[in-house]
Amino acid sequence: MRKIITLLSLACFIWLALGSPAMAQYKEEAETIVEKSKIVIQEMMGSPDKAGAADLMKNCSGLAIIPGMLKGGLIIGGSFGKGVVLAHKDGKWSSPAFIHLSAGSFGFQVGVESIDLILVVVGERTMDSFLKTSFKLGGDVAVVGGPLGVHATAGTDVLLRGGIYSYSRAKGLFAGLSLEGSVVGTQSDLNKAYYDMESVKSILYGEMAPTPSVKKLIAAIESLKP
Repeated sequence: MRKIITLLSLACFIWLALGSPAMAQYKEEAETIVEKSKIVIQEMMGSPDKAGAADLMKNCSGLAIIPGMLKGGLIIGGSFGKGVVLAHKDGKWSSPAFIHLSAGSFGFQVGVESIDLILVVVGERTMDSFLKTSFKLGGDVAVVGGPLGVHATAGTDVLLRGGIYSYSRAKGLFAGLSLEGSVVGTQSDLNKAYYDMESVKSILYGEMAPTPSVKKLIAAIESLKP
């Protein structure tokens, strides 16, 4: 019996020794994503074409930010990026839950290997999609490029029925971008490391106390006015 207890104790020690560095690494990655997301918003504040997105954000149900989405990388012939999503309810922004977005080739500009994405979420039903493990843009949820780069009919349809307006930033400019076929999923490892919980619903709607970095991100979003 004593031998079994000793072995179990040793197993726990090894698990903690190996697990703690991994969790610390995930937490550091999560902190970096929050910081980079803030920078994306700050750079949009100085963009001459910010007005369309900023106007939509006043009454949106949420906002997703994918900083530095890479061409190629983990998905051959496609793109992959990690980011955050925040809920917007009763005029207040929630703490961000961590997500990832994977896509096929959706038309990177020539010579551009990385872009920043901002997804403006319209409608509570659309925002609820982020509570799922994953969902498909253009399939489960309507998505169109931001108002500067879409046909009026498609943009109006999303505004009335709910969906996502997508903006991309490459070479210093923000523009509409279609993400049809892309998949958005929950990044459970980062949520667990950053909040010690994996429930996206609790993070977005459970009045999670914002960290200092999150406060700066929210402040940047609130400063983005038309």
